[in-house]
Formats: sequence, structure tokens, C-alpha cells
Amino acid sequence: MKTIFKEYIRTTWHHRWWFLLVMIGVCCATVLSIYVPVFYKNIANGFAQPFSAETANMMLDNFWMVVLFYAGIWTSWRILEIGIIPVDAGGVRLLEKRCFAVLKRQKFNFFENNFSGSLIKQASRFSRAYEVIMDWFLFQFMQNMLSITVAFILFYQHYPEFAFYFLIWVVAFITWSVGFSVWKLKYDKAVAEYDSKLGGAYSDAISNIFIVKSFALEKQEQSNVDGKADIVYKKKKIAWILMFVSFSIQGIMTMGIELVLVYLMIGKWQLGEFNVGEFVLFQSILLILVQRLWEFGRNFRNFFTALADAAEMAEVFENNDFEKDNSSAKALMISKGEIKLDKINFAYSGSETTNSCLFEDFSLNIKAGEKVALVGQSGSGKTSLTKLLFRFFEPQKGNIYFDGQDAKDFTLDSLRNQISLVPQQPELFHRSVYDNIILDADVSEKQVQEAAKKSQSLAFIEKLPEQFETMVGERGVKLSGGEKQRIALARAFLEDAPIVVLDEATSALDSITEKQIQTAIFDLIKDKTAIVIAHRLSTILRMDRIIVLENGKIIEEGTHQELLEKDGNYASMWKHQSGEFLKQ
Repeated sequence: MKTIFKEYIRTTWHHRWWFLLVMIGVCCATVLSIYVPVFYKNIANGFAQPFSAETANMMLDNFWMVVLFYAGIWTSWRILEIGIIPVDAGGVRLLEKRCFAVLKRQKFNFFENNFSGSLIKQASRFSRAYEVIMDWFLFQFMQNMLSITVAFILFYQHYPEFAFYFLIWVVAFITWSVGFSVWKLKYDKAVAEYDSKLGGAYSDAISNIFIVKSFALEKQEQSNVDGKADIVYKKKKIAWILMFVSFSIQGIMTMGIELVLVYLMIGKWQLGEFNVGEFVLFQSILLILVQRLWEFGRNFRNFFTALADAAEMAEVFENNDFEKDNSSAKALMISKGEIKLDKINFAYSGSETTNSCLFEDFSLNIKAGEKVALVGQSGSGKTSLTKLLFRFFEPQKGNIYFDGQDAKDFTLDSLRNQISLVPQQPELFHRSVYDNIILDADVSEKQVQEAAKKSQSLAFIEKLPEQFETMVGERGVKLSGGEKQRIALARAFLEDAPIVVLDEATSALDSITEKQIQTAIFDLIKDKTAIVIAHRLSTILRMDRIIVLENGKIIEEGTHQELLEKDGNYASMWKHQSGEFLKQ
């Protein structure tokens, strides 16, 4: 809760002058509208008297005061409308930017552990909840507090007894509304939590629609979504029933104060202490206040629902374990491309105990310009090693050096901009081919054309409907695996980084496409330091050194021929893949 209000106050402060303008408009409109019944009281008393010029003048004077006050109310609302757009819409805009800024700072494993659909929903609800809470504060809280204050003063000036009855009722009404809503908040939070899970199920199924359709999983995924939708419905049903209970109590209290005060007015009238004008005053103010307080009670649900909606994203704001540069970090350069991992200890759990470490006292030196292949069974640590180079994860012990400079002395941006990654499954933005190659880099069209040519992608791009301006679809679904791989290579050619990491870059391709892409790969890594991860051993025959990993340890290393002569683990893998074990 503290984080929500901290972020919302910070957002409001950014638009403080517009907010002040809105507050002036709300305050003026509220005070003037509550005071108007005083003039109607005088006019009503005039109607109750015989005609006289003096009475007529008094009534006209009050009439023109009503006109003046109505003009003031109209002007106040126009002033409010000028400021409400930058306050509400501008605030939502700032929070949408802020949510993305907070999300993108999270560590890599945060996104591995959260559905993208849920995160998008949480961020959207957090920013939209600001508008709901701001409107509630201005048009419910502020208006009602001012209305109650002015009404109490007017009541007290005429009949102090009525004023205190009214005050007792206001305290009881607000206490019930606030107390019940606070108690019900846990049910509203449950609705928001399961709504996020439903969004995650939607996102998971839609983003993997190819698998869903290929394996005929429509029924299973429908059942999964249906189950979560049913849970959301059950949670909402409980929350709504409780809301209706609150409404019924508020309705009884609202009708009760109206009946009590009318009864007291009748008693005063019987004693000759009450006139028709005062009845008009009390009834007019009561009608305004009862309507507003009824809306206040009803809208309290919206206020607490908005808080519940914002709660999940607030937890992300409170997470301080995000990516950040060291205080002494600088935009250092990697000119040669030498890599050194010095006595690394790393475990995904964050534990440094021997039993849980993937890498324990692990060291590896890669010379500048050396082409090194990493091979081994799944889970041996190949991809984890590259994630450590990019500092997606930090080792619990030991250091990583680039050209003798500690990786932690680099800013994250400068380090990652000097390592090109060609992954197994290149992810593309739902943008044009051109945008997916440049990734917002400041380059010329000639450079892009050259990168596309080197990556063997220019030929297929020129056959596309709009060539470089062709939209590739979400995650590049309109392109084949080989085409996406060539786009990833074009990015790397354009980036021209001194270090290149290829993570299973050809494992999902057919033999002809693989051969074409291998030609581009060797052109890419020429004169660069390269780390190549591959299950297909045929792709690494020309590497300077092959390192065989098993459970985070180097068990063999050497050239292809040297490792075959050792007749060890690598030789066994080679025999499997070359088909020797299939011979009779």
C-alpha cells in the first residue's frame, strides 16, 4: 500500500500545478453548490408571505445571487476540466512509462519465473488504477468532505441539534463504508491475483499457438483457461456479494437519516419554530449530501478495487534485486576480445554450498581471436556460461575479465553492446525486417544492405512482398527458422562486436540451410573471439579448441582430431552422431 501511494503521489507532484488548478475548481464548485440552497430558503420564505415590494425585491436579490453562484459553479467546472486531462491522462502516461522502466530493470530470471501476459496486465492495472483513485479522491473524498463541512456549518447556524444528529450519522456512515471496504480488500486482491493468472494462461496459450494447433491441444488449453476463468468468477462472486451487503447497509443508513431529520422538522414546525424556507434549505442540502454520500459508499468499492489491482505491480516496484551498474562502472572498451573466467562459483539458487553449485572453482581462458566450441549434454552448463558472460546472472564467487578488465567495471550497456549473440531461436519484434536488423542502431541503408548480404539473407528479403519493410509478425512467425536465423546473423554483422556467441545457432535447420548459414557464421567470426555452443558436432570441426563440459566441469579440451585420438567422451559423442553405433 505504501508503495502504491508513494508512486501515485510522485506522479501527482509531477503535475502539481495542474492538480492545484483541479483542486481550486473542485473546491469552488462544491462550496458554491452547497451554499445555493440558502438563497432558495429565502425565496421560499418570500413565497410563504403576502406580496409586497420589499419581499419581491428580496426574492429577486436572492434570485440574482443564485444566477451568480450558478455562473461560478459552471466556471469552476470548466477550470477543473482544463486541469483534469494532464492530471489523469498525463498521470497514467507517466505510470505506463514508469512500469516499463521498472520491469526492464528486473533480472533475467525474473522474466523466466513470470508470465509475460500477467506482467502486462499488472502494469496496465497499476497505471489505470491511478485514474480511478485520483477521480475518487477529487470527486468523492474532497467533494464530500467539503460538502459535509459546509453543510454542518449551515445546519449549526440554524439548528445545532440537527447539525449534531447529522454529524453522528456522517461519522457512522463513513466508518462503516471504510471499515467494511478495508476488511473486504483481501477478497478484491484475490480477484486481481487470479485475474493475472487467467491473463497468464491466455498469453501462454496464444504465444504458443503453433504448438497448440500442431498437437491438437485446443481442448486442453480451453479447459485450462476455463478453469481459471471459473475461479475468477467464484472470487468475483464473493467480492460482489459482499459489496451488495455494504450497499444494503448504506441504503438503510441513508434512508434513516432522511426520515429522522424530517421527523424532527415536523416536531419543530408543531412548536412554531420551523418555517417553510428552512425545510427547503435542509431538504435541498440533504438531497445533495445523501446522493453524494451514497455515491461515496458505492464508489468506495472502486477505490479499494483499484488498490487491489495495483497491489501486484507494487510488489515489483518493491523488488530491489534488479540489474544495476556498480557505482564505479564505466563504458569500457573491449579491443582484443580476450576472455578469462577466474575460479567461478555459480548456482542458480544463489547458494554457495558445494552441493548446489553448477560451477565450482571454474576457470577458463579464451585468447583474443580464438574460436572456442562448448559441447556437452543438456544441463552441463554451456548456455549458463554464456549468460554469465552477458551478466544476466552474477557468479557468487570469482571474477570474469575481458581484456584484463573486470566485467563488473563495465556498465551493462557497454558490455552487452560488445558481445554479439546469435541464439538458437532468434526472437523478432513484430516490426519490419529493416527494424529487426538495425534494432534502433544509427546506421545507413547501405550498411544494412551489406549486413543482409553477408548473412545470406538479402536474397530472401528481396522476395518478400515489401522487402525490407515487410512486417514479420509476432516473434517473426511469418518467417521460417532459417530466415529468422539469417536476420539474427545480419544483426551481428551490423553490430560488429569483438566477441560473438553462437548458441546452437544451426541446430534447428535443415542440412542445406545449415551449410549456407555456416558460411555466413565463419565470415562473421573471422578476426573475432567466438564461443560456439553446438549439439551438432559437424558445425565445430574448424574451431581452434573444443571444450567438453559435464556438470559444470571441463572434462576434455583440444582440437577435433586431438579429442578423437583421446577416445573419450567427445569421441563417444562423435561416433553416435556419425552413425558408427548404428552399424551391424
